[in-house]
Amino acid sequence: MNSPLAEPRNVETLLTILGDINASVNQSEALDSLLRHVVADLGYKAATLRLLDQEKQQLMLRAAYGLSAQYLDKGALDVAKSGIDRTVLQGERVYVADVSRAEGFQYPEHAAREGLVSMLALPLTTRQRIIGVLHVYTAAPHEFQTSESLFLSAVANLGADAIYRTHLFEAFQQIAHQVNSTLELDKVLTTLLVELVRELNVKAGSLRLLGPRGLTLHLAAAYGLSKAYLDKGAVILAASPIDRLVLESNEPKAITEMSAEAGFQYPEEARREGIRSVLVLPLRAHGTNIGVLRLYSAQVRVFGSEDLNFARAIADLGAISIENAKLHQFVEKRMEELKQNVDGWYRFLAFS
Repeated sequence: MNSPLAEPRNVETLLTILGDINASVNQSEALDSLLRHVVADLGYKAATLRLLDQEKQQLMLRAAYGLSAQYLDKGALDVAKSGIDRTVLQGERVYVADVSRAEGFQYPEHAAREGLVSMLALPLTTRQRIIGVLHVYTAAPHEFQTSESLFLSAVANLGADAIYRTHLFEAFQQIAHQVNSTLELDKVLTTLLVELVRELNVKAGSLRLLGPRGLTLHLAAAYGLSKAYLDKGAVILAASPIDRLVLESNEPKAITEMSAEAGFQYPEEARREGIRSVLVLPLRAHGTNIGVLRLYSAQVRVFGSEDLNFARAIADLGAISIENAKLHQFVEKRMEELKQNVDGWYRFLAFS
């Protein structure tokens, strides 16, 4: 096989991939197009693109080309069982001469039956964060040249950027639609947490609103937390430096390792709950603090800038929705009071 960068048509392939990605806001379409061009235009046998599920520590299939359904259904790809991918997730490219005989390849027998021989595994990197892996396979022994590896690295990074852009676009649209589809406060808060926990792939989330005097944070909604943890009590701002700092600075703050940092009011309860990292974001509506939104991870998690920006956008959306829901409840209450007053006057007049 010739080096992909040695032929002008491969520059055209890269431009075609870039054009398809920029033209699509659908993640599946963009990734399918990327792998199709890599395999069909460059003469490889197959390719897969997998994203890291940080909570489960598995690489989840997002796109594939050139592989049978039987091979794709072989099972989950566990990071703990795949030494090759563990290395890739550290930022290294890994070449495998024969995947059917390689140590650290999780499914060698399946690969042999599929006719896969050589493989290049590359990290998917976006915003200085590795989010998954790209596997490129050949049907015959093949040594990937340096220029070839660089070309495929560029393709992998295009894929990572496409994932980042389309994922946030689709997720924000979905969350905004669901949150704005109801003015019932309980539904607004639950929907917000469920979607945010799922999209950022964390263990749980909670939303607390400031009490009337602004001294405590009272639980308004939660998702993914046990009853025992939720029953631990209200959050007192004087005893919770991280919440106080978030509300004073109007900036998100994180505790990366619960056992190593102070500032959390209930550290023992959090450890028993299996919480290791926490991200706290301010809830502000019309320039006023109304509470905090917390996201909890079961892993030691460094929240990247894209996580922070996305979570903050959703928190802002949630705060506005909360105020709208409160206003709706107030209007409904006043309307009911007025109705009762009118009914009372009618009864009074009827007996006068």
